Amino acid sequence: MSTARAFYTNLRAARNAIKDLNRLQQIVRVLVRHGFGHVVDLLSSSDAQVSEALEDARDHAQRSAEGSDRSPEERIVNILKELGPTFVKLGQILSTRSDLIPQSLCDELKSLQDQVNPLPFSELQSLLAENLGAGLEEVFHRFDEDPLACASIAQVHTAQLISGQEVVVKIQRPNIRSVIEADLSILHFLARQAIDVAPEAEAFRPDLILTEFERAIIKELDFSYEARNLARFARHFEEWETVHIPKVYADHSDAQVLVMERLYGVKITEAAPLGHPMDDIAKETVRMLFKQVFEDGFFHGDLHPGNLLVLEDSRIGLIDFGMVGRLTPQMRSMLADLLLHITTNHYEGVARTLYEISDHDEPINYAQWEADVTELMDQHFTNSSLADVDFGQIVRDLIEGAVRHKARIPPDYTMFFKAIMTVEGIGKIVSPDLDLIVECRPYVQRLVLERYQPERILREAVDALHHLGRFSKRLPHTAQQLLQQVEDQRLGLQLRDSQLEERFAHERALSNRAALVRVTLGLWAVSLTLGIWGQELSWGHSVTLISGALGVGIAMRLLWKILLVEEW
Repeated sequence: MSTARAFYTNLRAARNAIKDLNRLQQIVRVLVRHGFGHVVDLLSSSDAQVSEALEDARDHAQRSAEGSDRSPEERIVNILKELGPTFVKLGQILSTRSDLIPQSLCDELKSLQDQVNPLPFSELQSLLAENLGAGLEEVFHRFDEDPLACASIAQVHTAQLISGQEVVVKIQRPNIRSVIEADLSILHFLARQAIDVAPEAEAFRPDLILTEFERAIIKELDFSYEARNLARFARHFEEWETVHIPKVYADHSDAQVLVMERLYGVKITEAAPLGHPMDDIAKETVRMLFKQVFEDGFFHGDLHPGNLLVLEDSRIGLIDFGMVGRLTPQMRSMLADLLLHITTNHYEGVARTLYEISDHDEPINYAQWEADVTELMDQHFTNSSLADVDFGQIVRDLIEGAVRHKARIPPDYTMFFKAIMTVEGIGKIVSPDLDLIVECRPYVQRLVLERYQPERILREAVDALHHLGRFSKRLPHTAQQLLQQVEDQRLGLQLRDSQLEERFAHERALSNRAALVRVTLGLWAVSLTLGIWGQELSWGHSVTLISGALGVGIAMRLLWKILLVEEW
């Protein structure tokens, strides 16, 4: 049955990949040209068309390892760039997953920028007019046909609305959705093939990685999703005078076109020569991130220097809200605990919280886990002040340590870790004296204190009672169903424990010993009672002797079993 199921799964994956066999051939040729022909040789398929496409790509590809003097990490980045938007986005997401891929590859993937050659405006004009529902002259007083920026998914132009506001217009590239959907089907096919060839790859859950990636990139293709993110960030920061979120012009925006307020500024890493107060800006950037994480539970997921602008009046401007992270109150609480333990050198707390955050499919030796975390923290904090500690390196080392124990960090946590490492890196560039730990401590302490406020404790107690009440109402019916299934032999319970029989034997031995002790003491009590008060009875003397003898006999046997045979 399992063989048939595997065949069906592979066949179904292959049929999905057939959406664009030419694209599959292109991917194979790029892999071979960059020196990964040995990876291609591992691919196979039960589908004749897919197998033929793979063979054709092998035959036409040049087997010379292009750029063989480069490291494997550099060649992987070049492959992703050449294959286009889907693969560039995949690389950008994987750059945050040091729990899945080596840190050296993560560092190289961080260099990925999806800059591409611009499309002629004539190829975008009809799509723009269709989505605006009107002619350009009816919406814009001026529209600049030369793009301000070009990315793999969209192209950005500057314009001026009829009302006079200066805006930027983000226009999705035509047919980009069909390209990405074809790439996604091929990636799912390749992931299944990888598991078939190397079953140990399943431990890294490529299916979950691709599902996470697919969800993220499909959201980026829907500009209305980004518009909602922009509106939410604007609400969260409406009282912050130091942070500015661009306004969305919803009347002129939809899933493929996004019209936003134009921000005039420079990248944060290029602002110092213009006389901006960089020490204050660096601290405010850190506070801005911690507000998003610990107060809002909703944070910018791509805080690289290109998305952090310093405006003409020294305010911080945020752009590009296609990728965001979300944290539940419980997740925020866990992160607060982790950061608080790090900043107070509470190593056992760091180990415990990291363990609770991580996912682990196999049992973990917790004593070794805690010892490894303690050793790691000692290496960072011994002979170092908090100001000198590289917080980003601590996070990287903690994640790598979790990987060695075969644990995984959930995506929203890794996105936060990437954000905090990026912000620390930018902050140290623009303000070398920035102390990230000092800046984060007030937010962490406030969140921990809020946990013990009477109102919150009462609310959590009421919630717990409510859930307990619902559970107690369902329990009789659920128990009745379970018992009925057991009686009908539709439900069985199988315990697997190599030491379980030994444990049961030990429990039986203790029970037997206790029973014999009680019997012995009872016989002696009868013998003693009759010896004192039963002399007048004709049978009293005999029963006294018999009960006493039996008690002595049982006691001797019990001692023999325990001390000599060790069976009981």
